Amino acid sequence: MIELVKQKTKKPIIKFVENVEPILEEEPIVEDSALQVIVADTLRLAMMLPLHANTTQRNASMERFVEFYMGALLAIYEAQQAGQSIVLHTYDVEKTTNRLQEILSDSTWHNVDAIIGPAYGPQVQKMISFTERDSTWLLVPFLSDIVTTHTNPNVFQFNPSSQTEAKVLAEYLATCADSVNCVLIQPKEGESVPKSIQYLHTALRQQNVSITTTTIREVLADSIDGALVEGKENIVIFNTEKYANLQAVIPHLLRIVGQHKITLYSRYSWQTEKIVLPQIYTSVFQEDMIGVDSYDVLYQSYFKSEPSAQSPRYDLLGYDLTKHFILLLQSDDTHGLQDTWTGVQSAIQYQPSSLHAGYENQKITIIRK
Repeated sequence: MIELVKQKTKKPIIKFVENVEPILEEEPIVEDSALQVIVADTLRLAMMLPLHANTTQRNASMERFVEFYMGALLAIYEAQQAGQSIVLHTYDVEKTTNRLQEILSDSTWHNVDAIIGPAYGPQVQKMISFTERDSTWLLVPFLSDIVTTHTNPNVFQFNPSSQTEAKVLAEYLATCADSVNCVLIQPKEGESVPKSIQYLHTALRQQNVSITTTTIREVLADSIDGALVEGKENIVIFNTEKYANLQAVIPHLLRIVGQHKITLYSRYSWQTEKIVLPQIYTSVFQEDMIGVDSYDVLYQSYFKSEPSAQSPRYDLLGYDLTKHFILLLQSDDTHGLQDTWTGVQSAIQYQPSSLHAGYENQKITIIRK
């Protein structure tokens, strides 16, 4: 587990310890006038993330979960300063289900009101099944495509499914159908196409968006003119989720940009790459963050360190999701779920999932670069 340990400055640090239930009771470091007093019973939350507390060196993939946890602590802290009593149980759950099974066999924590995590598919499936029996709220912060046959109505999924993202993009392109043409790159024989791309192909056809096709061989041979439509924006959609698979292909598209209007269907994760082509992609993150300066002041005062500068910031993800989740738990009412709630980095709009019982965030932004 992880404990928040008080220092003389009344500002906590993170210390990894075993068998400790952290209860945050720090002095306020925000102005009293900014607080909205809430009279509420104690909320008991469980956090289940792969924090790798016993690992001396964490890589970037591991570090994101610690950053998420730190942001979540700030959201909990603010709620406490507003008068909400919160007890937080933190469990270091790695990739396998073994540790999770060990936790679930212990009945001492079963009276929690809600669970945040875990991070990986098999664990999430187990937790959906488990919390269904206890009617415990479950927030899934990282997984997008939940594969489950369970019908737990108390699940909140932040990352939209691939089907939902495809549907939103296709509907957007349908609104400008007269000016766009989607160029689908046919797969090589025997090549598998990611499900997210398959969903997009299907959604585009359902929305009657103009489509032409070509092959990767024709792209590499600089001979895709037959698939490009003069006077329209040609959105080229490759059968990959990894930018590394396109590094040898992009120069060939650049050679014909002068003759045709070409846009690359991109991914949010590709934004660290230097792609000089116009791009279109979906995102659950806001382009302009709201209130990040005041949040950073809080972060620095609380943790005595600078937050990460990466994008997206996982501390902000933890902060936004946990803050909104606490508000939902306080209201104990799902009627307002479809109203958009705006955080620092993310806007959230939960709606009933079309794939499983529960709720899925469907606040998706179409970004053009």
